Amino acid sequence: MSHPSSTSSTSSTSSTSHVIANAECSGVFCQEKYKAYSFRYNVPNSRVYRTGIKGDYHLFLRSGDKVYIEVRSVGDIVISFDDLQKNKYLKYYYDLSLLLAKDKHKVIKNEAFNKTYEDIYDDPKKRVWSFETSYIDYIEQTYNKIYKIVPSGNVCYYKINPADVKGMEYTSQEGLEIFLMIYMCRSDVRLGYFLKRSVIYKNIAKEYVRNENNKQILHLSTLNGKYCMNDDILTKIYNNVNIGGKYEYLTCKERRLLRHF
Repeated sequence: MSHPSSTSSTSSTSSTSHVIANAECSGVFCQEKYKAYSFRYNVPNSRVYRTGIKGDYHLFLRSGDKVYIEVRSVGDIVISFDDLQKNKYLKYYYDLSLLLAKDKHKVIKNEAFNKTYEDIYDDPKKRVWSFETSYIDYIEQTYNKIYKIVPSGNVCYYKINPADVKGMEYTSQEGLEIFLMIYMCRSDVRLGYFLKRSVIYKNIAKEYVRNENNKQILHLSTLNGKYCMNDDILTKIYNNVNIGGKYEYLTCKERRLLRHF
């Protein structure tokens, strides 16, 4: 891991950014803000309101064929990429994490854990390293929930140093079986919420990526109109500025859109 490349701060924590070359960081973070209250029976004006955040996370660190995975209320494992692909739940969240990823090689060292997320993460004092990503936010409505993508946030906190993943040992077969057994007890799996929720998550993530993609095309169209660049140059610039490197080429439709301006 390199020396800090930049420094940033928030109202509650300060942090430094680092570049990590031997691993890729990604994750799926979901949050829901809530408002609750308590009161004492037969005591007037005793109602007390409380606000907070609840949520869920799947964190990934990939170094070659090795993948470190951490899931809320389940634990952490180190498995091969091939084994990850064989588990439909872990594969789904890993693929989704790549859609939401910003810079997979940029990590953040925080002087202190952001207390906003203390109710979501266990062992917050151990969580020094984090990364920015797009994430999912629930908005409570009268009779249903609205899901949206927040473009960026420092919300995914590891309890390990990301630079150490390359040297970590694979989880034993017994440890893996325990992890998967606990995972299957998650409410979204046990109560059958996963299928419906996974479709919602994937659709809003894809829509977000498409919107970001269109913004980049509109920016490039301005350059094209000014400098009359050929397709090869446009594609190279597109790949460099596109969020997360999610696209490897310009489609014919995108080229026509650029040429139109």
